[in-house]
Amino acid sequence: MPEKVRRRLGVIHSSPLIRKAMVDLFRGDPAVSALGSSSCPATFGSLPGGRPDVAFVEYEQWREILGNPSYWSKTRVILYSRSNTPRSVVSCIRGGAAGFVHESCPPQSIVHGLHDVLRGRGFWHLGADAAPPERRKLRPAGVSKLSGREEEVFGLLLRRRSNEEIAHELGLTHQTVKNYASRVFHKVGVSGRKELFKMQRP
Repeated sequence: MPEKVRRRLGVIHSSPLIRKAMVDLFRGDPAVSALGSSSCPATFGSLPGGRPDVAFVEYEQWREILGNPSYWSKTRVILYSRSNTPRSVVSCIRGGAAGFVHESCPPQSIVHGLHDVLRGRGFWHLGADAAPPERRKLRPAGVSKLSGREEEVFGLLLRRRSNEEIAHELGLTHQTVKNYASRVFHKVGVSGRKELFKMQRP
């Protein structure tokens, strides 16, 4: 019986502790071969093992990845971030990221999420907003802050759940979910599901 092909994983983050933790998380995984890690995209190409099939990349280094499409175009990129503002998440979707992981994401969810990405799906874990609860009317560039419940709804919308599925999962009425979804689309700056899904890479 032929051996199952293992997909190559790379990790790019400025913190050596996070790089080590991510690589260690997938040691022994029969579907994943950890190529290694690097502090920045520019030095990743010199690592042995070739180009990664999937990479966890620090959000702050996303622009550098986008600036080198010849190397990274065939790599499914999952952004790892301390920020979970709607603006951050939408910039990842528009840039063609396969996923977005807030730093509060539990390790087991990261493992499941990476396997979802390997199967061609997206992985969106927005986490909890760790910012202090100070009153702000608008985020930069006119993007309003999502409430905790709106973040939950947004996360499920990104996973392509229907209003009925969201209502069932969150214990809300169908109309309440419609209201939340409408507010989320307005704050994120899209007209609805179609526009949101168009921005996601298949």
